[in-house]
Amino acid sequence: MKIINTHHRQDNFNPTLDALGERMAQRLLSQVDDIDAHTLQRLRAAREQAIEHRRMALIREAQMGFSMAGQGNSGQAHGLHTRPSRWYQLSGFGMLLALLLGLWMIDNIQSDNLTQDAAEIDRVLLTDDLPPAAYLDPGFKLFLKLSFPTESL
Repeated sequence: MKIINTHHRQDNFNPTLDALGERMAQRLLSQVDDIDAHTLQRLRAAREQAIEHRRMALIREAQMGFSMAGQGNSGQAHGLHTRPSRWYQLSGFGMLLALLLGLWMIDNIQSDNLTQDAAEIDRVLLTDDLPPAAYLDPGFKLFLKLSFPTESL
C-alpha cells in the first residue's frame, strides 16, 4: 500500500462536507493498490484538470479584484452617470495648485540666478583694470591668444 501524506487546509469549508471528503479520501486510499494503471492515469488527468480549473478561477478572481481596486477606493465602479466625490475634486485641484506653485518657484529661482550671474559679470567688468571696450577689440583678442595659448587635444 502506498503511503500518501495528507495535509490539513485552513479554508472556510463546511465542516460536515470536509469530514465527508476526508472519509471518502481514506476509503479511496485504502483501495489504491487495486486500481489499474489506466484508471490511475485517468484520475491523474482529472486531478490536473481540476487544479487548472481552480487556478484559472483564482486568476479571474484576482483580476476582478484588481480592476475593482483601480476604479475607486469604495470598490464600486464609477459608472457613466456618477460624479466624482467632493474630496476627489478637491485633491485634484490641490495637486494642480501645488504644481503651479512649484513651477512659479522654479521660474523665480532661475530668474534670480540669471540676474545674480549678470550682476557678477557687470561687477567684474566695471571693477577690472581694463575698460569694457578692450574686450570687444579684435586686437586684444589676438594679444590674449598669443600671450596665453590654449592647449588643445
